[in-house]
Amino acid sequence: MQRREYEIYEELEGVLRELNEDERVDAIIVEGMRDKQALEEMGITKEILKYRSKFTHDAFVEHLRKFKCVVILTDYDRKGKNFNRKLTSRLEKEGLRVERSYRERIGEILGVAGFKTVESLRSLRKRAIAWKVE
Repeated sequence: MQRREYEIYEELEGVLRELNEDERVDAIIVEGMRDKQALEEMGITKEILKYRSKFTHDAFVEHLRKFKCVVILTDYDRKGKNFNRKLTSRLEKEGLRVERSYRERIGEILGVAGFKTVESLRSLRKRAIAWKVE
């Protein structure tokens, strides 16, 4: 890891810390277990909900009614972007606020580092820790 990559990691860490401390955001929605684990390893303590779970789509939306505002962190590939757009639209029609700014900021940072998946936070974190130790 080079110094620039470490700076990218620090910027990402700052955005995630801000998200974690944002009292307006009740929960974070991710696609899978590895995404959830990556966020937990980055220190996220908010409720993290996996979309791909035992819920049907309607049941998942119904489960989210207890929240006022969520962040959707799906991957930044075509599939993840399409899913994000559809889920955002559906949730907003149901009256749930979807905070988009964190997704956009995290996506920009990951893109600069050459990553497109939420689970890649783990790789970036491991590389940053190893670089700092050197």
